Amino acid sequence: MLFRDRCDGTRVTGQHALNALMPYMMRGRNESAVYYEKEINIENALAYLKALKMTQEEKADQDRFTLFGLIITSALKTMALYPRLNRFIHRRALYQRKHMTFSFIVKQSFDPDAPEVNAKIFFEPDDSFQTVSSKINAAILDAREHGEGDGERFANIFHKIPGGKAILMALYRFLEHFNIAPWSLIRMDPLYSSIYFANLGSIGLNAPYHHLYEWGNTSIFMVIGKMFSKELWHGGVRTRQRYIDVRLTLDERIADGYIFAEAASAFYRMLSNPKLLELPLDMLRNALG
Repeated sequence: MLFRDRCDGTRVTGQHALNALMPYMMRGRNESAVYYEKEINIENALAYLKALKMTQEEKADQDRFTLFGLIITSALKTMALYPRLNRFIHRRALYQRKHMTFSFIVKQSFDPDAPEVNAKIFFEPDDSFQTVSSKINAAILDAREHGEGDGERFANIFHKIPGGKAILMALYRFLEHFNIAPWSLIRMDPLYSSIYFANLGSIGLNAPYHHLYEWGNTSIFMVIGKMFSKELWHGGVRTRQRYIDVRLTLDERIADGYIFAEAASAFYRMLSNPKLLELPLDMLRNALG
C-alpha cells in the first residue's frame, strides 16, 4: 500500500496479535462471515409510530415516519455507541471508517421492469429519528424521480464505451490497491458503506441471509423480513404480537464477539422501546447500561 490511511478510513494500530493475524488467516469477507438472526417484537415500535403520526398535521409529515426509518435510526445509534462496528478490512489491515454511511436499494416502482436504484446516505451520530427519516425519504424520492443514483450515472458512462467496464474496474482496483482511490468515486459507491440494508419486508418477503460483497468494504449486511404475528400467553391471557425477522451477516475480523453481542442487545432494546432514541447519546449509553 502506498499510503497507510485512506480517504474513507484511518488505519487501526496496536491490535492484539491474534486479532492482527485474522486477516491473514481469513483473507476474504465471506470466508470471515458470521451470521446472526433475531426475531424482534415491534408492537411498541408500531405504537410509537402511530402516536408520532397523530401529532403531525400534514399528511406528508405523517408518511415520512416508517418502521424502516426506526430500524435505520436504531442501527445508527448502535454504531455510534459501538464505533468498532464501523470498521473494515482492506488488504490485511483494519481501518476505522471516517463516516457513518448506510446504503439500500430503492425500487423505482412496483413493476418487474422498473430499475433498482442504490441509495447511499451519510448520517451523523446524533441525528434524530426525524432527521434520519427526512434523509431516507429524500433519497427515496430522488431515486424514484431519476431512476438512477450517482453510482449508476457514473457506471452508465463507461457502460456505453466498448471495453469501458473492464477499464473502469481495472483502474479502480489499481487505485484501491495503493489506497489512492479518490473520494469522488468512493463517495458514490454504495458498497463502501457502514451497513448495507435490504428491506425485503417492504415487498412481502421473508429475510434470507445475504453474502458480503468482496467489492467495496462494507462489513455488515442487514436483511429485514416481512412482519408476522405470533400468539403469546401472558398471565393466562392469549394475545397476538407482531414481529419481524432481522438477519445479519458480519465480517468477524472487525470486532470481537463481545462487541457484537453487546451491540445486538442495544439494537434490540432500542427498536423494542423507541422512546430511547429520543435521548442524547450520553444519556442513551447510561440508559442501556
